[in-house]
Amino acid sequence: MTDFVLEIFSEEMPAKMQKNAVENFKKIAEEIFSKNNLNVDSSLFNTFISPRRLVLIIKNLKPEQIQLAQKKVGPKTDAEPKALEGFLRSTGKKSFDELSIIDGFYVYEIPESCIQTVQIISQSLPLIMQKMQNSWPKIMRYDVDGGNQAKWIRPIRSILALCGSEILDFNFAFQKASNITFDKSGNPILINNAKDYEGILLKNNIIINQQIRKQNILTQTQKISQEHQILVPNNFANSVLLEELVGMSENPNILIAKIDDKFLELPSEALNLTLQSNQKYICCHDFDGKLSAKFLFVCDCAVNDSNQIKIIKDNEKIMRARLTDLEFFVDEDLKKPLAHYTEKLAKVIHHQKIGTMFDKVERFKEMSKFLSIFVPHCDISLIDNAVNLSKADLATKAVAELPELQGKFGSFYALKQQQNHKIIEAIREHYLPIGIDSPTPHTPLGIALAIADKIDNIVGFFLVGEKPTSSKDSYALRRSALGIIRIAHQHNIAFPIRILVERSLKTFSPKMLKNYISGDKKEFFILKKKLIEEIVSFIIERLKFYLRDQENIRQDILNVVMNDYLESLDSHKMVDILFLIKKIKFLNNFVVNNDYQKLIELYKRVANILSIEEKKDGKKYFGRPSVLGFKNKYEKHLYRRIKQVSRDFYKLITKAEFEKAFDLLVVIEAPLAHFFDHIVVNDVDLSARENRLILLSLIRDLFNEIGDLSKIEL
Repeated sequence: MTDFVLEIFSEEMPAKMQKNAVENFKKIAEEIFSKNNLNVDSSLFNTFISPRRLVLIIKNLKPEQIQLAQKKVGPKTDAEPKALEGFLRSTGKKSFDELSIIDGFYVYEIPESCIQTVQIISQSLPLIMQKMQNSWPKIMRYDVDGGNQAKWIRPIRSILALCGSEILDFNFAFQKASNITFDKSGNPILINNAKDYEGILLKNNIIINQQIRKQNILTQTQKISQEHQILVPNNFANSVLLEELVGMSENPNILIAKIDDKFLELPSEALNLTLQSNQKYICCHDFDGKLSAKFLFVCDCAVNDSNQIKIIKDNEKIMRARLTDLEFFVDEDLKKPLAHYTEKLAKVIHHQKIGTMFDKVERFKEMSKFLSIFVPHCDISLIDNAVNLSKADLATKAVAELPELQGKFGSFYALKQQQNHKIIEAIREHYLPIGIDSPTPHTPLGIALAIADKIDNIVGFFLVGEKPTSSKDSYALRRSALGIIRIAHQHNIAFPIRILVERSLKTFSPKMLKNYISGDKKEFFILKKKLIEEIVSFIIERLKFYLRDQENIRQDILNVVMNDYLESLDSHKMVDILFLIKKIKFLNNFVVNNDYQKLIELYKRVANILSIEEKKDGKKYFGRPSVLGFKNKYEKHLYRRIKQVSRDFYKLITKAEFEKAFDLLVVIEAPLAHFFDHIVVNDVDLSARENRLILLSLIRDLFNEIGDLSKIEL
């Protein structure tokens, strides 16, 4: 038994690409070796990656691999000459006498044989490397000796390829394979046998196995955090930061350093972003939830008493330089009141077609006041000031340096300048939610501002023709629509969807509306209405996605309710997101609830009769039946029951109390059953027949208040 190792030693590879790269490398190598009949148990097959090494190791290989007997069936013996010659060439034989004939077909028989494992590996490596080269999301072209150009994620400096103690005859990227690799200082390391590779590297403080490095980091951080009574982030074990730290070190050692107390006065989000995203430091918290003055970092070298203090001081020096810059920006910003920066928004372009951020703030203000009507406990007296300050930090130096923290700096500055606490929270919250798992705003003022901000974005970009496509959403309008839906649903905010869109469109200047909605006066209003309906449809599509994904609602039920809403927007002007959600959720439960099965069966019978007769007559039955036209007590009794429940039924439907409304319909079960038992709908008296069909249409109308039930599977 022997081991095989392949190491591609290069300049440092991006840490973010390493996880996918090592997975692809294993998949590619296993696939190609399998095709070439290298029989290896998957558990003996490993790929590893570190900042400078991509490694493939196969353990316990047999020196020879058995190639099973094969038969290659060709054309018939009397086939056309071209086909026969082509098959002969494919076999590598010179004469048809060297082939067998079975049932009139030429057959190339390859007997069972043994082939050297080294030979299979050597033949497979070029294809493995070629496929791996093409799998990188980005590659570099770099010059090598002799005026040639090679391609890889980073320039390759050496290749090690050993099968046991044998160096394989293998070249890639103008590098010839050897049995030499290098330590962190660039000193050569001789590997005499593949089985010694991992152990020799470990003696040189190189851990090639990324999973071991990952576990080392987790173990060390846990130990240090317990010793110093601090908390690492809750999601650290599954974080992108951890993957990056693993990909940046070959022998990670965790050390602890300290942030100067004065920097702890800066916004915690800014400290986290500066230290974690830019420096890859692990920001910690005290047990009271506040940001700790201590932070952890990974050192990729051997640590001892003589160099530990210097390493810590060097990292604190880097930290200090970074945070001093941030402190300077914050101090400069705080020299002027936050309101001062609102005026500068006139020079901050929101979008070339839409205008400046100052224009947006003015529109934003109107919409926030409008929404305050629908948001319980929203203090309308604070809206002007809250909106004026909400975007002010976009003109500050700190946000110019860290744009990801817009809103966070604004609320921090508002706090420092002793603004009303409701305004401080609203400034911070109005960008929320920023993703599917992001929290929504929780204060009334923050909710009003968040919805107003998002609907302004959607309406503005639709107005100027910058709409999302199936493959592109440059301005995250789908996220904005989903944000509005989540806020409305989670906080029970019931605002009419169409009116919200219409009101937002009115906040744009008449000049802008004329510029982007062309045509004469009559055409202008037609196109404007069409634009409003298009925006409403866009929001409704996001609502479908949200309910299908979060509430597991059936697609046919979503389509029935939403299509009914969209087909008659004028009559549904006052319908809000909460109403639609409640209706859909009720209908989703209604069709499977055993308590409603008798009602549903009766509805089906009513709907089927009406459908057949309406198709036959070429018209739809609706309206109020003639009381004088009733011929017997069963018709009269059913009509009285329908009238008895109708008024309360429609009132409850209007208030979205669907369950209570349909509970009322229980009283028509018996009279409807008696009607069918004793009445022939298709009476020879055509007047009586039509009156009975109109009577049944009243029942259909009641049920269809939650959607056209004929279009869903009951």
